[in-house]
Amino acid sequence: MKQSWGVKKKRRNYVELWVFFLLVVSVNFFDLIPITRVIGPNGPFAFYLISLFLMFTFNRRAWIRDSANWLRPFWWLVAGIVLSWIPALMYYGQSFIQSFFTYRKMFELVAFPILIALRPSERELRGALYGFSVFYLIVSLMVTFIAPWWVPQPEDSPLMMEGDLIVGLSGVRHLSLAFIFSLQRVIKDNNLRNMGWAFFEFALLFLVQNRTSLIAAIVIVGFLVLKMKMSPQKLLLIALGSIAVLLMAVYTAGQWEMLYRETVEQILNPDYNRNKAYVYMFSHRTVIQHLLGTGYISSSVDPIIHVLQESGIFHSDVGMVGMWHQYGVIPTLVILVMTVKGLAEKKSFLVKASALYILVGIPTLSFFGIGESILWLSIFLYVYYSDGLDTFRDDTVTVRKVGWGGNRYRSIAG
Repeated sequence: MKQSWGVKKKRRNYVELWVFFLLVVSVNFFDLIPITRVIGPNGPFAFYLISLFLMFTFNRRAWIRDSANWLRPFWWLVAGIVLSWIPALMYYGQSFIQSFFTYRKMFELVAFPILIALRPSERELRGALYGFSVFYLIVSLMVTFIAPWWVPQPEDSPLMMEGDLIVGLSGVRHLSLAFIFSLQRVIKDNNLRNMGWAFFEFALLFLVQNRTSLIAAIVIVGFLVLKMKMSPQKLLLIALGSIAVLLMAVYTAGQWEMLYRETVEQILNPDYNRNKAYVYMFSHRTVIQHLLGTGYISSSVDPIIHVLQESGIFHSDVGMVGMWHQYGVIPTLVILVMTVKGLAEKKSFLVKASALYILVGIPTLSFFGIGESILWLSIFLYVYYSDGLDTFRDDTVTVRKVGWGGNRYRSIAG
């Protein structure tokens, strides 16, 4: 039976809205004080569990059908998390019960099975990411120019550093993912609207001035240009894009120079936080800790995490190294293997660009440990397994019979 445009639109709206809420909840509503006071510290965790229950109930059969292959990396990641409880017990006396509650943020990894059940298409994911980008810009501008007291104020540094254009909030990884999705759309249809979204997403990354994400964006654009088959239309696209980038570079030369100078100074400074973190991560560890990690230790059990952070050492600052130090070999290998598979296998630009982002971010970006990074990883895994399916293609919409136990799907043009 042919579905009406209204049915397709309604389905797309609620799926985009649900993914949008997953994105916003993963960054804890940007730590906005008026919201976090209401939802409390466990609000995001509760939202993920409720989402998992509802999605599993709505689409039980499809979830079980795909879980055998799709959830394989998920179970390996869970195994790595649980195994890291062992050194936490052995060396810090943190019981398994204490670890269960201390690791509660890690259980936001259920975002992956939620996505499997929700089955967003490429269009729906892109719509949610675009919505997140616009919302990010609005909130950041509000915090920068109108209400800086909406976010927690740093104790030992100003909210904005010299050279900052806007207040940088959590969610930069999602902005990078939105940029990747916008480029995928440009590949399929390089009209002015799609190109405008791509420029908007890149400009937003520049405003935030996250160096790793900017470098990754440039690498991904270079990869796109190399992979494109030449045609008069695409040559025109490259020419217009090059002119726009050149104009932006000239207009913002001071900002780029400041970013470059700051980066060089930090790399050469032995007291720079990341340099100290790298030294610490590779020292004073047993064989078990090298394999299983040191674990995530509650401050009520041992003040080690607080002491490290007071010294400027954060696991999230040193990317995969920090992840390996805290959670061991298994989760690190899972992400690296999926990254290599994404690059090596015959996959779409969307998968390969996401894998490139992980590759560029290995030294500095954590993809495990905080809500934002866990959701980013979950979306990457979902896109990897969904790539090429009719239900994920940009020109199809999946229609679900919604109801308790409802699980009928079929793909329709739209």
